[in-house]
Amino acid sequence: MMAAAVATSLEVASNAFEKSREKLVNAYIRQARSAWDALTPSDLWNDAVTYGVAARMAMLELSMLAQIRRLAISYADETLRQIGVNPSGSMPGFTYPRVNTDPWLVAQRPADSYRSAAVKSPNIRPIEWPSANDKTYAEVSKWINSLHTRLETVVNENVERMATSTTIGRYRRCKVLQYRRVLHPELSKGGSCGLCIVAADRWYSTMQLLPLHANCKCGVAPAGDDSDPGFQLNQKDLQNLYSEAGGNTADRLKSVRVQTITNGELGPVLLDSEARDTPNPVPDKDSQAWHTPDRKVLRSQYEAMKDRALEFSKRYKQVNDTHKSVTFTYDGRTYTFKPSKHLKNAWANQRTLLNQVQSLL
Repeated sequence: MMAAAVATSLEVASNAFEKSREKLVNAYIRQARSAWDALTPSDLWNDAVTYGVAARMAMLELSMLAQIRRLAISYADETLRQIGVNPSGSMPGFTYPRVNTDPWLVAQRPADSYRSAAVKSPNIRPIEWPSANDKTYAEVSKWINSLHTRLETVVNENVERMATSTTIGRYRRCKVLQYRRVLHPELSKGGSCGLCIVAADRWYSTMQLLPLHANCKCGVAPAGDDSDPGFQLNQKDLQNLYSEAGGNTADRLKSVRVQTITNGELGPVLLDSEARDTPNPVPDKDSQAWHTPDRKVLRSQYEAMKDRALEFSKRYKQVNDTHKSVTFTYDGRTYTFKPSKHLKNAWANQRTLLNQVQSLL
Protein backbone atom coordinates (compact mmCIF):
# COMPACT_ATOMS: atom_id res chain seq x y z
CA MET A 1 0.00 0.00 0.00
CA MET A 2 2.80 2.35 0.93
CA ALA A 3 4.63 1.56 -2.31
CA ALA A 4 1.48 2.38 -4.29
CA ALA A 5 1.16 5.71 -2.47
CA VAL A 6 4.77 6.60 -3.27
CA ALA A 7 4.23 5.69 -6.93
CA THR A 8 1.16 7.93 -6.98
CA SER A 9 3.14 10.79 -5.44
CA LEU A 10 5.87 10.28 -8.03
CA GLU A 11 3.30 10.39 -10.81
CA VAL A 12 1.94 13.71 -9.53
CA ALA A 13 5.43 15.22 -9.18
CA SER A 14 6.61 13.90 -12.54
CA ASN A 15 3.52 15.13 -14.37
CA ALA A 16 3.78 18.56 -12.75
CA PHE A 17 7.45 18.83 -13.75
CA GLU A 18 6.74 17.76 -17.31
CA LYS A 19 3.82 20.19 -17.58
CA SER A 20 5.93 23.14 -16.39
CA ARG A 21 8.77 22.11 -18.67
CA GLU A 22 6.50 21.75 -21.68
CA LYS A 23 5.08 25.22 -21.07
CA LEU A 24 8.56 26.75 -21.22
CA VAL A 25 9.51 24.77 -24.32
CA ASN A 26 6.33 25.69 -26.18
CA ALA A 27 6.80 29.37 -25.36
CA TYR A 28 10.34 29.26 -26.70
CA ILE A 29 9.34 27.41 -29.87
CA ARG A 30 6.59 29.95 -30.55
CA GLN A 31 9.12 32.80 -30.27
CA ALA A 32 11.66 31.00 -32.43
CA ARG A 33 9.17 30.08 -35.14
CA SER A 34 7.89 33.65 -35.20
CA ALA A 35 11.44 34.96 -35.63
CA TRP A 36 12.31 32.55 -38.43
CA ASP A 37 8.95 32.90 -40.17
CA ALA A 38 9.37 36.69 -40.32
CA LEU A 39 12.23 36.25 -42.80
CA THR A 40 11.95 36.09 -46.57
CA PRO A 41 13.32 33.17 -48.60
CA SER A 42 16.25 35.39 -49.61
CA ASP A 43 16.97 36.18 -45.96
CA LEU A 44 17.31 32.49 -45.18
CA TRP A 45 20.29 32.37 -47.57
CA ASN A 46 21.82 35.46 -45.95
CA ASP A 47 24.19 34.60 -43.10
CA ALA A 48 24.02 38.14 -41.76
CA VAL A 49 20.29 37.74 -41.15
CA THR A 50 20.13 34.09 -40.05
CA TYR A 51 23.01 34.42 -37.59
CA GLY A 52 21.28 37.50 -36.22
CA VAL A 53 18.12 35.49 -35.54
CA ALA A 54 20.24 32.64 -34.17
CA ALA A 55 22.05 35.04 -31.82
CA ARG A 56 18.77 36.17 -30.30
CA MET A 57 17.37 32.66 -30.01
CA ALA A 58 20.59 31.29 -28.49
CA MET A 59 20.44 33.74 -25.59
CA LEU A 60 16.71 33.12 -25.09
CA GLU A 61 17.34 29.39 -25.07
CA LEU A 62 20.09 29.70 -22.48
CA SER A 63 17.65 31.59 -20.26
CA MET A 64 14.99 28.93 -20.82
CA LEU A 65 17.45 26.12 -20.03
CA ALA A 66 18.39 27.85 -16.78
CA GLN A 67 14.71 27.77 -15.80
CA ILE A 68 14.51 24.08 -16.76
CA ARG A 69 17.51 23.44 -14.51
CA ARG A 70 15.81 25.09 -11.53
CA LEU A 71 12.65 23.05 -12.13
CA ALA A 72 14.71 19.86 -12.36
CA ILE A 73 16.41 20.53 -9.02
CA SER A 74 13.03 21.10 -7.36
CA TYR A 75 11.66 17.91 -8.93
CA ALA A 76 14.72 15.92 -7.84
CA ASP A 77 14.40 17.17 -4.26
CA GLU A 78 10.72 16.27 -4.12
CA THR A 79 11.29 12.75 -5.46
CA LEU A 80 14.21 12.20 -3.09
CA ARG A 81 11.98 12.98 -0.13
CA GLN A 82 9.48 10.45 -1.43
CA ILE A 83 12.03 7.66 -0.97
CA GLY A 84 13.14 8.95 2.41
CA VAL A 85 16.27 10.86 1.38
CA ASN A 86 16.79 14.39 2.65
CA PRO A 87 18.16 16.60 -0.17
CA SER A 88 21.35 18.38 0.83
CA GLY A 89 24.39 20.10 -0.61
CA SER A 90 24.80 22.50 -3.50
CA MET A 91 24.75 21.84 -7.22
CA PRO A 92 27.43 22.80 -9.76
CA GLY A 93 26.69 25.90 -11.80
CA PHE A 94 24.78 26.01 -15.08
CA THR A 95 26.27 24.28 -18.14
CA TYR A 96 25.07 23.98 -21.73
CA PRO A 97 24.01 20.39 -22.52
CA ARG A 98 26.19 20.01 -25.65
CA VAL A 99 29.94 19.90 -26.15
CA ASN A 100 32.11 20.36 -29.28
CA THR A 101 29.87 23.24 -30.40
CA ASP A 102 28.25 26.32 -28.87
CA PRO A 103 24.67 27.61 -28.42
CA TRP A 104 24.92 30.15 -31.26
CA LEU A 105 25.98 27.57 -33.85
CA VAL A 106 23.26 25.19 -32.67
CA ALA A 107 20.62 27.93 -32.89
CA GLN A 108 21.60 28.44 -36.55
CA ARG A 109 20.71 24.85 -37.47
CA PRO A 110 17.06 25.49 -38.44
CA ALA A 111 18.32 27.77 -41.23
CA ASP A 112 20.92 25.17 -42.21
CA SER A 113 18.15 22.57 -42.51
CA TYR A 114 16.10 24.90 -44.70
CA ARG A 115 19.09 25.34 -47.01
CA SER A 116 19.83 21.60 -47.09
CA ALA A 117 16.26 20.94 -48.21
CA ALA A 118 16.27 23.80 -50.74
CA VAL A 119 19.50 22.79 -52.52
CA LYS A 120 17.71 19.67 -53.76
CA SER A 121 15.65 21.95 -56.01
CA PRO A 122 18.21 24.49 -57.30
CA ASN A 123 15.82 25.75 -59.98
CA ILE A 124 13.48 27.13 -57.29
CA ARG A 125 14.73 30.26 -55.55
CA PRO A 126 11.78 32.48 -54.58
CA ILE A 127 12.41 36.06 -53.47
CA GLU A 128 9.18 36.16 -51.46
CA TRP A 129 7.06 33.32 -50.08
CA PRO A 130 4.86 31.78 -52.81
CA SER A 131 1.09 31.86 -52.43
CA ALA A 132 -0.89 28.66 -51.95
CA ASN A 133 -1.85 28.51 -55.63
CA ASP A 134 1.74 28.91 -56.83
CA LYS A 135 3.23 25.77 -58.39
CA THR A 136 6.30 26.01 -56.12
CA TYR A 137 4.26 26.30 -52.91
CA ALA A 138 4.30 22.60 -52.00
CA GLU A 139 8.05 22.29 -52.50
CA VAL A 140 8.92 25.46 -50.60
CA SER A 141 6.61 24.37 -47.76
CA LYS A 142 8.79 21.27 -47.36
CA TRP A 143 11.80 23.52 -46.79
CA ILE A 144 9.97 25.48 -44.12
CA ASN A 145 8.85 22.24 -42.47
CA SER A 146 12.49 21.13 -42.37
CA LEU A 147 13.35 24.34 -40.54
CA HIS A 148 10.52 23.90 -38.03
CA THR A 149 11.29 20.23 -37.46
CA ARG A 150 14.99 20.88 -36.83
CA LEU A 151 14.13 23.72 -34.46
CA GLU A 152 11.84 21.54 -32.35
CA THR A 153 14.18 18.54 -32.37
CA VAL A 154 17.21 20.56 -31.26
CA VAL A 155 15.30 22.34 -28.50
CA ASN A 156 13.73 19.14 -27.21
CA GLU A 157 17.12 17.39 -27.18
CA ASN A 158 18.68 20.25 -25.23
CA VAL A 159 15.84 20.45 -22.73
CA GLU A 160 15.76 16.69 -22.19
CA ARG A 161 19.51 16.63 -21.58
CA MET A 162 19.32 19.56 -19.20
CA ALA A 163 16.44 18.06 -17.23
CA THR A 164 17.85 14.55 -16.92
CA SER A 165 21.47 15.49 -16.25
CA THR A 166 20.44 17.99 -13.57
CA THR A 167 18.07 15.54 -11.86
CA ILE A 168 20.56 12.68 -11.96
CA GLY A 169 23.32 14.97 -10.71
CA ARG A 170 21.16 15.90 -7.74
CA TYR A 171 20.48 12.24 -6.97
CA ARG A 172 24.18 11.43 -7.15
CA ARG A 173 25.13 14.26 -4.77
CA CYS A 174 22.56 12.94 -2.30
CA LYS A 175 24.17 9.47 -2.41
CA VAL A 176 21.35 7.84 -4.37
CA LEU A 177 23.17 5.36 -6.58
CA GLN A 178 20.47 4.14 -8.95
CA TYR A 179 17.56 5.47 -10.94
CA ARG A 180 15.32 4.42 -13.79
CA ARG A 181 13.61 6.20 -16.68
CA VAL A 182 9.93 7.06 -16.29
CA LEU A 183 7.69 6.68 -19.34
CA HIS A 184 5.51 9.58 -20.44
CA PRO A 185 3.44 8.18 -23.34
CA GLU A 186 0.98 11.06 -23.00
CA LEU A 187 3.66 13.58 -24.02
CA SER A 188 4.65 11.96 -27.32
CA LYS A 189 2.56 12.30 -30.48
CA GLY A 190 2.66 8.55 -31.09
CA GLY A 191 3.05 7.43 -27.48
CA SER A 192 6.23 5.99 -26.00
CA CYS A 193 8.42 4.38 -28.65
CA GLY A 194 9.68 0.82 -28.50
CA LEU A 195 13.15 2.02 -27.49
CA CYS A 196 11.80 3.66 -24.33
CA ILE A 197 9.53 0.72 -23.56
CA VAL A 198 12.29 -1.86 -23.56
CA ALA A 199 14.55 0.48 -21.56
CA ALA A 200 11.87 1.15 -18.94
CA ASP A 201 12.76 -2.00 -16.98
CA ARG A 202 16.46 -1.16 -16.77
CA TRP A 203 18.37 0.19 -13.81
CA TYR A 204 20.85 3.00 -14.39
CA SER A 205 23.70 4.14 -12.23
CA THR A 206 23.68 7.80 -11.22
CA MET A 207 27.28 7.87 -12.40
CA GLN A 208 25.91 7.47 -15.94
CA LEU A 209 23.89 9.90 -18.04
CA LEU A 210 20.56 8.55 -19.26
CA PRO A 211 20.71 7.49 -22.93
CA LEU A 212 18.01 9.36 -24.85
CA HIS A 213 16.81 9.49 -28.44
CA ALA A 214 15.54 12.36 -30.56
CA ASN A 215 12.36 13.86 -29.08
CA CYS A 216 12.48 11.46 -26.12
CA LYS A 217 9.96 12.37 -23.41
CA CYS A 218 11.13 10.07 -20.63
CA GLY A 219 11.70 11.41 -17.15
CA VAL A 220 13.74 9.87 -14.33
CA ALA A 221 13.00 8.68 -10.79
CA PRO A 222 15.31 7.70 -7.91
CA ALA A 223 15.49 4.17 -6.58
CA GLY A 224 16.43 3.46 -2.98
CA ASP A 225 17.07 0.23 -1.11
CA ASP A 226 13.42 -0.15 -0.13
CA SER A 227 11.63 1.98 -2.68
CA ASP A 228 11.41 1.94 -6.47
CA PRO A 229 8.38 4.07 -7.36
CA GLY A 230 9.49 4.49 -10.97
CA PHE A 231 9.18 0.74 -11.54
CA GLN A 232 5.59 0.64 -10.30
CA LEU A 233 4.66 3.70 -12.32
CA ASN A 234 6.21 2.22 -15.47
CA GLN A 235 4.43 -1.08 -14.99
CA LYS A 236 1.08 0.68 -15.11
CA ASP A 237 2.03 2.53 -18.30
CA LEU A 238 3.54 -0.58 -19.87
CA GLN A 239 0.42 -2.62 -19.26
CA ASN A 240 -1.70 0.11 -20.81
CA LEU A 241 0.61 0.35 -23.82
CA TYR A 242 0.67 -3.40 -24.38
CA SER A 243 -3.09 -3.57 -23.99
CA GLU A 244 -3.64 -0.77 -26.50
CA ALA A 245 -1.15 -2.29 -28.95
CA GLY A 246 -2.69 -5.76 -28.75
CA GLY A 247 -1.59 -9.08 -30.22
CA ASN A 248 1.50 -9.24 -32.40
CA THR A 249 2.12 -5.50 -32.08
CA ALA A 250 2.48 -5.84 -28.31
CA ASP A 251 4.88 -8.75 -28.81
CA ARG A 252 6.96 -6.63 -31.18
CA LEU A 253 7.10 -3.81 -28.64
CA LYS A 254 8.39 -6.24 -26.02
CA SER A 255 10.99 -7.72 -28.36
CA VAL A 256 12.67 -4.46 -29.41
CA ARG A 257 16.42 -4.56 -28.87
CA VAL A 258 18.35 -1.38 -28.16
CA GLN A 259 21.90 -0.13 -28.10
CA THR A 260 23.56 2.94 -26.66
CA ILE A 261 26.05 4.94 -28.72
CA THR A 262 27.88 8.10 -27.75
CA ASN A 263 27.10 11.19 -29.79
CA GLY A 264 29.91 13.74 -30.05
CA GLU A 265 27.71 16.59 -28.81
CA LEU A 266 25.04 15.00 -26.63
CA GLY A 267 26.64 11.92 -25.10
CA PRO A 268 24.72 8.63 -24.66
CA VAL A 269 22.01 8.14 -27.30
CA LEU A 270 19.48 5.29 -27.37
CA LEU A 271 19.13 3.60 -30.77
CA ASP A 272 17.61 0.49 -32.25
CA SER A 273 20.09 -2.39 -32.24
CA GLU A 274 20.08 -2.39 -36.05
CA ALA A 275 21.06 1.28 -36.35
CA ARG A 276 24.58 2.05 -37.51
CA ASP A 277 24.82 5.82 -37.87
CA THR A 278 24.88 8.29 -35.03
CA PRO A 279 22.69 11.41 -35.19
CA ASN A 280 24.60 14.59 -36.03
CA PRO A 281 27.96 12.75 -36.27
CA VAL A 282 31.10 14.70 -35.56
CA PRO A 283 34.60 14.17 -36.99
CA ASP A 284 36.41 11.18 -35.58
CA LYS A 285 39.03 13.10 -33.67
CA ASP A 286 40.19 12.86 -30.08
CA SER A 287 39.48 16.57 -29.62
CA GLN A 288 35.89 15.91 -30.65
CA ALA A 289 35.25 13.07 -28.21
CA TRP A 290 32.26 13.61 -25.96
CA HIS A 291 32.76 14.35 -22.29
CA THR A 292 30.38 15.57 -19.61
CA PRO A 293 29.66 19.31 -19.98
CA ASP A 294 31.21 21.39 -17.23
CA ARG A 295 31.92 25.02 -16.40
CA LYS A 296 35.25 24.93 -18.25
CA VAL A 297 33.44 23.82 -21.42
CA LEU A 298 30.81 26.52 -20.94
CA ARG A 299 33.47 29.19 -20.65
CA SER A 300 35.11 28.00 -23.87
CA GLN A 301 31.71 28.12 -25.58
CA TYR A 302 31.16 31.70 -24.41
CA GLU A 303 34.66 32.61 -25.59
CA ALA A 304 33.93 31.12 -29.03
CA MET A 305 30.69 33.11 -29.30
CA LYS A 306 32.44 36.29 -28.18
CA ASP A 307 35.22 35.91 -30.76
CA ARG A 308 32.73 35.12 -33.53
CA ALA A 309 30.60 38.13 -32.59
CA LEU A 310 33.63 40.44 -32.68
CA GLU A 311 34.51 39.20 -36.16
CA PHE A 312 30.91 39.43 -37.35
CA SER A 313 30.65 43.01 -36.05
CA LYS A 314 33.24 44.10 -38.60
CA ARG A 315 31.29 42.40 -41.38
CA TYR A 316 27.94 43.85 -40.37
CA LYS A 317 29.48 47.32 -40.42
CA GLN A 318 31.09 46.67 -43.79
CA VAL A 319 27.78 45.63 -45.39
CA ASN A 320 25.89 48.45 -43.69
CA ASP A 321 28.40 51.07 -44.88
CA THR A 322 28.87 49.84 -48.46
CA HIS A 323 25.46 48.26 -49.15
CA LYS A 324 27.34 45.42 -50.82
CA SER A 325 27.67 41.73 -50.05
CA VAL A 326 30.80 40.42 -48.39
CA THR A 327 32.08 36.84 -48.29
CA PHE A 328 34.67 35.79 -45.71
CA THR A 329 36.02 32.72 -43.96
CA TYR A 330 36.08 32.37 -40.21
CA ASP A 331 37.02 29.32 -38.14
CA GLY A 332 36.94 27.04 -41.18
CA ARG A 333 33.54 28.13 -42.48
CA THR A 334 32.69 30.52 -45.30
CA TYR A 335 30.01 33.15 -44.64
CA THR A 336 28.20 35.56 -46.94
CA PHE A 337 26.66 38.71 -45.49
CA LYS A 338 24.26 40.56 -47.81
CA PRO A 339 22.26 43.79 -47.59
CA SER A 340 18.73 43.27 -46.25
CA LYS A 341 15.94 45.22 -44.63
CA HIS A 342 16.55 42.94 -41.63
CA LEU A 343 20.29 43.70 -41.45
CA LYS A 344 20.17 46.34 -38.72
CA ASN A 345 17.93 44.20 -36.52
CA ALA A 346 20.25 41.21 -37.02
CA TRP A 347 23.25 43.36 -36.16
CA ALA A 348 21.49 44.56 -33.00
CA ASN A 349 20.79 40.94 -31.97
CA GLN A 350 24.45 40.10 -32.48
CA ARG A 351 25.56 43.10 -30.37
CA THR A 352 23.18 42.03 -27.61
CA LEU A 353 24.66 38.52 -27.66
CA LEU A 354 28.16 39.97 -27.51
CA ASN A 355 27.30 42.19 -24.54
CA GLN A 356 25.61 39.37 -22.64
CA VAL A 357 28.41 36.88 -23.30
CA GLN A 358 31.05 39.38 -22.23
CA SER A 359 29.16 40.00 -19.00
CA LEU A 360 28.92 36.23 -18.39
CA LEU A 361 32.66 35.89 -18.92
